[in-house]
Amino acid sequence: MSETTTSDDAWFYAQHGQRIGPVPADKLRELLAAQTIDGETPIWRKGLADWQPLHATEIGAQLKDTPPPISANHVNNGLVWALAFAPIAYLFVDIALLNYQNSHPADDTFFEAFLSPLTWLVPVLTNGALCLVDAEQLKRAGYSSGWMTLFALLLAPVYLFVRAQRLRQTPSYGFLWIASFIVSIILRAA
Repeated sequence: MSETTTSDDAWFYAQHGQRIGPVPADKLRELLAAQTIDGETPIWRKGLADWQPLHATEIGAQLKDTPPPISANHVNNGLVWALAFAPIAYLFVDIALLNYQNSHPADDTFFEAFLSPLTWLVPVLTNGALCLVDAEQLKRAGYSSGWMTLFALLLAPVYLFVRAQRLRQTPSYGFLWIASFIVSIILRAA
């Protein structure tokens, strides 16, 4: 960024593992208002010994005007429990596809071209959709998404554990996802 800033007003912030800046304090306030950054975002400027969470600096005074995140026990966990049981549900999708293939052996080309990819496409799209909708729900509840959106798109079990940590919950749904995944593998092998 090539904005001209005075040395007293030149702030840096960390986002997605990268240092961004210098930016003026007003820009940080704009980013905070837009929920691009939050009170936990590390920021630094000349005179600070180390990176500080935004809420611990004078810029964090703006946070006092915004309500805190709602209590974690008031956040709906329905989507993550559905995600935790999803590996078992995907097993039923696979069984249905195999039954179709076995009952329609003449349609092998159709199965290979269109139905076979569903065995991985359904889980990927469903996991991603459940995680993204849940991440958006958390954002509306006042929890910054940050890296959670990336985990939501790539790794459902990691998302579940990061979510539990963020909400200070026991990661029961993460452990259930692992157990469901193991059970689905065992049932597929049987």
